[in-house]
Amino acid sequence: MIVATHGRLGEVLVETTNMILGRESALRPFIFPEDEAPKASFKRLDSLIRKCETGHGVIILVDLFGGTPGTLALSMLDEQQVEVLTGVNQAMALAAATIDPKHDLRKACAAIVKSGKDSIKEAGALLKT
Repeated sequence: MIVATHGRLGEVLVETTNMILGRESALRPFIFPEDEAPKASFKRLDSLIRKCETGHGVIILVDLFGGTPGTLALSMLDEQQVEVLTGVNQAMALAAATIDPKHDLRKACAAIVKSGKDSIKEAGALLKT
């Protein structure tokens, strides 16, 4: 699985996931430099997808739907067995890192999205009730 974001966010999410798990996960960051040509970024992402592919597809977690990393990842949908999840947060990264890589791609995506949504809380309101 790949975490593709603006700036170093993806790298930090992967590092933090590894720290929480106490081991290196299968997550790989993809940093999108703003000064890199889109064609070069496409080639780098394509290469990373091929390295991550184990025959079960690759999930790419991106920060923003419509942002450059997300658009770049979406352009891969027709190229390879890829799924793109937007709005990545730490809970999603942890869920992705702990899912069996042989898990069905659609089921894995659903579990990751659920984990991300379930982690969003209005903490003050919860504490006041």
